[in-house]
Amino acid sequence: MARLTINHETLERLRGGQPWGVFAEQIGVDGGTLSRIRHGQSQPGPGFIANVVTNFPVRMDELVTVVNDQDAA
Repeated sequence: MARLTINHETLERLRGGQPWGVFAEQIGVDGGTLSRIRHGQSQPGPGFIANVVTNFPVRMDELVTVVNDQDAA
């Protein structure tokens, strides 16, 4: 099954050194949600992705990667 993973380098670049809580507010998500995505406990959903690409100059393919778990096995 395929899943999305976040590109941590891109997320850090977009955050620009500001606190994670401020960044979460800017993209319209709860800080806990952002934390779970950052730590791989949750996958970034369509709302999260849409909020980031709408509020920052980033393409979707820069933000997330599709990982096929069958390929990783």
